[in-house]
Amino acid sequence: MSDEHVQHTWNLARDDADEVTVELWTDGYTVRVTGGDGEDSEGGRKAVDALLGKYRAAGYRLVRDYPVNDAEPQAADVEDDAEPDGKPEECPECGGRVEFEPGYCTDLREGDAWLCTGCRWGEWLTA
Repeated sequence: MSDEHVQHTWNLARDDADEVTVELWTDGYTVRVTGGDGEDSEGGRKAVDALLGKYRAAGYRLVRDYPVNDAEPQAADVEDDAEPDGKPEECPECGGRVEFEPGYCTDLREGDAWLCTGCRWGEWLTA
């Protein structure tokens, strides 16, 4: 199936319910919802924001959002995310090597993290 008509996609999930997918089409107005309560509309980004708020209030979490055929210019890619200061010498749980992971995501948290390559313990770096 072709997705040339899709500009941006948001995937939301909750443990006790099916995943919900919200799509904003390239016309900038059409919004389609899969797995939800039939909230398709022609309200554009404003409708998407309202739907995301509605589902978050109902206990859904944003699992992933990504441009498909995004009409808006994207920021230039950074060559590599620079490691911030404060790298632990080793994992305090197992003594394993530690690596920086930008934008790391779990069910409970999302953000830059130092993670153990052995046990995957993470020391979160937040602003």
